[in-house]
Amino acid sequence: MSDILYLKRKKQTRHAFLFIGLLLLLFSMVTDRGGEWHQVWERLPLLLTGSMHGWPLNGGFILNIFIGIASMAIATVLGLFLGLLMLAKRRWLSIPARAVMNFLRNAPWLVLLFSMLYLLSYRVELLGFQFTLSPLFKAIVGLSLPTAANFAEVIRGAVNSVHSGQWESARSLGYSPWQIYRIVILPQALRRIIPGWMNLYALLAISTALATVTGVQEVVTLLRTTLATESEGSLVYFYVTVLLMFFCYCYPIALLARRLENHTKGDAI
Repeated sequence: MSDILYLKRKKQTRHAFLFIGLLLLLFSMVTDRGGEWHQVWERLPLLLTGSMHGWPLNGGFILNIFIGIASMAIATVLGLFLGLLMLAKRRWLSIPARAVMNFLRNAPWLVLLFSMLYLLSYRVELLGFQFTLSPLFKAIVGLSLPTAANFAEVIRGAVNSVHSGQWESARSLGYSPWQIYRIVILPQALRRIIPGWMNLYALLAISTALATVTGVQEVVTLLRTTLATESEGSLVYFYVTVLLMFFCYCYPIALLARRLENHTKGDAI
């Protein structure tokens, strides 16, 4: 019991120091009149929205958030489908699904982004209609593929963690395999899936910075183009600010995911 209290106090102390450090940094940014931080503060709307006036939304960190949400939505659907195929009893379904999962999971994300940039055509004709595939769409697809593969592995692990007695009990009640998954297994596995899903989203949100290779006006691209005329000394402050943006957005998500994971483990015990 004492060890548990010690670990809790250690975490609370670490979080307190982190919070105090962020407050001090924010205070220095606000009070640095005419200095480097003041320049960052003046251009903060540009970093956030891609516009000096904050409207209209032309890119910036808001675009990173949009890319992350859209990619995660696609990855959730693809990952669920791929995870269920991996769990199929028929080998002609599970083996190809595992091969796709391993390929996408172990492929560098940057290489996948470049691949989507050149493999997907600029214009696609479907059912007589022409669609333009923008660099933004290609970036979303390129980031969603490895995320879907990782999410499929999370689903497989969560489903396999459900006790085998649940399967036997459901079969004895006459449930079909689909009914067992839908009514018995997936509701229990969902509590184990959610923390992994949130961790994946935090990782994906950080990885949206890679979308700069597609040319979309996200926050890193803005630093490379719009602010390229700034001196190297000033750019350091801008990059630190962007780093803090990603940290302030992703850290609470990862922290909540960790708490949910610990809570799930506690219930399992």
